[in-house]
Amino acid sequence: MEMPDIRTVLSPRSSEAGDFIEFPKKLYRDCRFYVPWFDRGMQRLFARKSPFFRHSDGEFFVAYHGTTPVGRIALFENRNFNSYTGNRDARFYFFDTENDQHTADALFNLAANWARSRGLTRLIGPQGFSSMAGGGILIQGFDQPPAMTMMGYNYPYYQELLESAGFCKYKDFVSAFLDPRTYQTPEKISRVASIAMKRGGFDLPRIRSRRQMRSMALEIGRLYNESWMDHEEFAPLTEEELLELTNDLTLVIDPKLLQVIRKDGDLAGFVLTFPDLTNALIKAKGKLNPCTLWRILREKRSTRRVIINGLGIHPRYRNNGGTAILYYALEKSVQDLDREVVGADLTQVAETTGLMLADLETLGARIYKRHRVYNLSL
Repeated sequence: MEMPDIRTVLSPRSSEAGDFIEFPKKLYRDCRFYVPWFDRGMQRLFARKSPFFRHSDGEFFVAYHGTTPVGRIALFENRNFNSYTGNRDARFYFFDTENDQHTADALFNLAANWARSRGLTRLIGPQGFSSMAGGGILIQGFDQPPAMTMMGYNYPYYQELLESAGFCKYKDFVSAFLDPRTYQTPEKISRVASIAMKRGGFDLPRIRSRRQMRSMALEIGRLYNESWMDHEEFAPLTEEELLELTNDLTLVIDPKLLQVIRKDGDLAGFVLTFPDLTNALIKAKGKLNPCTLWRILREKRSTRRVIINGLGIHPRYRNNGGTAILYYALEKSVQDLDREVVGADLTQVAETTGLMLADLETLGARIYKRHRVYNLSL
């Protein structure tokens, strides 16, 4: 089969930009689990309006056979991350293609040359702009819906395409299912949390309004920078990136689901729990208009599933009861809603976090999805 022609997305209004957005929708048109990004969000990336592009760089590409799109890929040089970690990585993201090794090889060859031209020594992905963005391709759990766009869905053949192109496993990230109807914090953890709260000056203040939630959004973002600094995928987000991230999160989170831990008035930890809007996002097909917005708001008010994607405790409090309080807050986040929650999806847990995985087992969570990040030495 002939090798595809690969073209760069040069502007948000170019035909290539439209094909980059529409290709995966056509590829997954018969798949009930695929959730596309909103078109406006993608166009914003093409226009380099994300604060990521203040310090880093990236390009978007579409593969064609004649005039027909057959694949796509985005490539990023996260200079903040490389500078912080000492790595020389190029990241790929938004990788989608038909089940054709020639197309996949052509996209990855372009990616390798793009990285080498910048003096980068490793190609890794799928990985987004930061550790908060879900990474990896799905390799287990194809009969399960995704967690909105946080941890995406792909066809099973993606794994073979990557491995046949020479990529090796870097790390797996798992998702675990928790049934809030039967979940109860183990007695030992509850006891430690109770003692820590009484003796250590910890508190779980109730978040009652969206205004109150917005007022502490940036504070939570800053704590994220402090609480995740010992993770391999971490690099501090800039103030502008934190502001964008927290603005996005406050659009979808329900104040009743947000749990924060304070220590003598200072923010010490958080649990970010989101109403699962996956079904509404699938029906939206990437379009944001009055009809799809109404569906999303209706789903937000009625969904009985939640997604937990963001737990953090300041390092100084991990060994004096803070972690136990975090798990107690996790229980409250799924039991304080004004309706019965029948499923909680805990996402993006690295397989290398042995203590966290042991804690999930203790909490009665069941691993049911797995995403894999791959890397290729250049």
